[in-house]
Amino acid sequence: MLRVCAAWLVAAVALSVAGSLAAGAATSGAVSVHVQGRLSIGSNVHINFHPTEALPSGGYYYAVIVLKPYKHYTRAKPPPCSTSSNMERTDYGYPHASRPVELALTPTRSATGHWCRGGAYLGAVYAVPQPPPCESTYPCRAEPYKLPSPCWGEGAHRVCGVVALPKGYEYPGGLPSPLAKGTRIIGRFNVTF
Repeated sequence: MLRVCAAWLVAAVALSVAGSLAAGAATSGAVSVHVQGRLSIGSNVHINFHPTEALPSGGYYYAVIVLKPYKHYTRAKPPPCSTSSNMERTDYGYPHASRPVELALTPTRSATGHWCRGGAYLGAVYAVPQPPPCESTYPCRAEPYKLPSPCWGEGAHRVCGVVALPKGYEYPGGLPSPLAKGTRIIGRFNVTF
């Protein structure tokens, strides 16, 4: 076991030195979160995981990443790069018995339009025990979260938002609180560019 852990640590350090991935496993929660092997500041971040517990019918998952303290930037003067994933356009994932849940995280709007070079991000996977607030139309007329929430399809993914108050997260404030009642974090992960 020690040899396997040492080999994994060497591989993780090599990936970090190469600038691709700082960590790909959950640090707490019920699932192991896997982050894509090669990251680019100009591309989406793709994660996947196998849920360990069943969600009620219609329940779904989403993920968020937020920038940890970065260089000399402050809340009053945030960096020009993306300080979080775009919480207004978030992949919603649904459990499947035979395959992992896959989610893409897009950078939020910023002056540079991409993730922070060398930035370290804290991530979490959230489990929501009820269906999304809208099924396919915008604006949502039966919106339980009190905010309009667009949903649309992109390939096999349903993309929706808002999963957290857009103003509810300010760099470097940590992970946002979810809007949906009963939502819980089931996995945590770290991403470094």
